[in-house]
Amino acid sequence: MEENSRDAHREYLDAKNLLIRVRQSSNSTVPPMNIALDDSSVEDILGIISKKPSGNTAASSGKSPGGKKSQKFPYIEDILVSMAKSGQLHKGTKLSLAECHLVNKKDNSQFVNTMKLVEELWTEEEELFLRSSREEIEESMEEAKIIAETISLRCLTKLNEFEGREDPTPTNHQKPSFVSVGNRARRVFIGRKKGDENLV
Repeated sequence: MEENSRDAHREYLDAKNLLIRVRQSSNSTVPPMNIALDDSSVEDILGIISKKPSGNTAASSGKSPGGKKSQKFPYIEDILVSMAKSGQLHKGTKLSLAECHLVNKKDNSQFVNTMKLVEELWTEEEELFLRSSREEIEESMEEAKIIAETISLRCLTKLNEFEGREDPTPTNHQKPSFVSVGNRARRVFIGRKKGDENLV
């Protein structure tokens, strides 16, 4: 019993250290956010980026009791965790070619653009972790969620940077839904392509 709790604590510390390294590497081109990452601030950050509307009966109608829209499309982290749990990533499938039961066929173009962006932005460490076997993912679900949320946050930050925003830090109203991120990524990819054509 004591050994299990030690293992769990060690896994938590490994995940926390990975999160710190990921944030440092992702912030190497972005000005630092001036936050000290101790146990409580890591949990605070993760709490902020994982805030999602709670599931309730009004969610099926697309509105919450306060009249606000509920989460209509899955977030990037939900899709990444789902694909990792399904074992598709372990087989080496490219993200943009993978299938996810959370994505409707009509939204496939946004899914593909989002996954292309993720493939650009995830680190080698993150990719290796999410491409672990189903059993390893199940055993390390908390770490998988942390990594997926970190990638999700990085996508929003980098899109803000690509779009030329002065402060690339994601705002409260920016949600990492794959549809929203996919539409924004598409504009970035089109802009790059036009830029490349202009250079020729």
